[in-house]
Amino acid sequence: MTQQAVAYPITLEQVFFVRSIVVAMPGYVPDDAGAPLVPENQITVNPVDDAPGRFTATMRTIINPATDKKYPYSIDMECVGIFNADNTLTANEALKGVTITAHNVLYGAIREAVSWLTARQPYGAVMLGLSVLQPAP
Repeated sequence: MTQQAVAYPITLEQVFFVRSIVVAMPGYVPDDAGAPLVPENQITVNPVDDAPGRFTATMRTIINPATDKKYPYSIDMECVGIFNADNTLTANEALKGVTITAHNVLYGAIREAVSWLTARQPYGAVMLGLSVLQPAP
């Protein structure tokens, strides 16, 4: 028996970075404990006015914003995606679906960019861990 492929109701139109900052911390001295780099992730998703089913999502990941020398890098990345939800979804379903999809797509792009950029820095590559999407408090 063959299975019929079902089209996913959300599509990605475009992804681009509006901020890509990686600063190697002068005076950083690696230690055996290696303080973990903890990302702060923020995502916003908004419908585009006058374009039903079209959404703009922005994800920002910040690491070591205080430029503490116990960490090898200070990182600030911001990635934008344009998504479309088809008319089979309600407005609420479309917003939820785009938020989940955007989180996966945009954080994946940020992880890849951080890895690539830090691999060319003096303290070596940083591979960010997973990001878990959670409801706002």
